[in-house]
Amino acid sequence: MDDLHEAEFSWPYGDASDVILTGSFDHWSCTMHLPKGTSGFVGNVRVPWNEKVPYKFIVDGKWVTRNDRPTELDGAGNLNNVLIAPSKP
Repeated sequence: MDDLHEAEFSWPYGDASDVILTGSFDHWSCTMHLPKGTSGFVGNVRVPWNEKVPYKFIVDGKWVTRNDRPTELDGAGNLNNVLIAPSKP
């Protein structure tokens, strides 16, 4: 059994030229550029099982969240999307 869960993250809007995914999984290092496909930008990230994972997108240089995904404020008052990873099977 794998120690990490593979989660899919997407930015479904194709009008951007560059989409970066960043969050607690990469220590907010902004290094994961999502590849552009026919239905927007999509990429997979391995995250710890049963953990809340805050994340955000940088779309053409602007930090943004997806309105159709859960969000919450962090300790500094920044709005982030959050993923709750499932429990390990």
